[in-house]
Amino acid sequence: MQTGDTAVTVQKSVPVLRYSPSPRSAPQRAPLREAVLLVRYHLRLLDRWPFALMALAFLGCALLAWAQAQSGTAQGLSTANDLSRFVLEPGAGLFAGVLAGSLVVSDPLLEATMATPTGIHGVVIRRFLLTLVILLVCSVAYLAWSLGAGITYARQQSPLYLLLVWLVPVMLMGMLGLFGSLITRNAALGMALAAVPLAGSLFLYAPLLPIQAAHLFFVTYTYSGGQDASDWWANRLSLLAVAMALAVANLWLLHREERLLASRP
Repeated sequence: MQTGDTAVTVQKSVPVLRYSPSPRSAPQRAPLREAVLLVRYHLRLLDRWPFALMALAFLGCALLAWAQAQSGTAQGLSTANDLSRFVLEPGAGLFAGVLAGSLVVSDPLLEATMATPTGIHGVVIRRFLLTLVILLVCSVAYLAWSLGAGITYARQQSPLYLLLVWLVPVMLMGMLGLFGSLITRNAALGMALAAVPLAGSLFLYAPLLPIQAAHLFFVTYTYSGGQDASDWWANRLSLLAVAMALAVANLWLLHREERLLASRP
């Protein structure tokens, strides 16, 4: 009987161990070094040469605009203004179309990318945001320099106005370039498709100008002379809506992973 009581006492004295997750076991944010390595990895897959050429193009245009602005003549200042509008509107949009067209088709490990937790759509979104940030840094640097040099983009320009001058062609041509590359599975064709509305806006501006409805779809409305038009804001919002519709279509295509693998060259 004493032995039984001793056993019961021992059992009661043994603490019950229960697992309680420690706050430290929660997933930690990736260190800065890992984030930098991840960005370098994506840049290597996306080919760094287009980004280098983009930076050189911004620098070259800045030197040309500075030379024209320093001439001291009205014609020189007008040329500098036109060049700056071209850089921030059709120029930035063209770079966005070229870079976005190769977000998927240049990846040699498409199957491995699809097997990641984020999926191919998550990887493409990260790459597009990385491209957008690099393009934004170059554009903001050029914009700050041009405004400091006395270059104007409109009679009544504001931060929102300058943002839409840049954002609309970048989003529209970027989404169109990605859409074309996903449909054709060819980066060059995607870039060519992205350049179609840009070429139409540049070369068909004068014939289409009398048609009021066509004003909503001029990609280069600021550069072509409509920067102070009453329907400029409607033009920006219409093109932004088209870009959002293309973004939804791109997400739908990226979720059709079987098609991406089946149509792979």
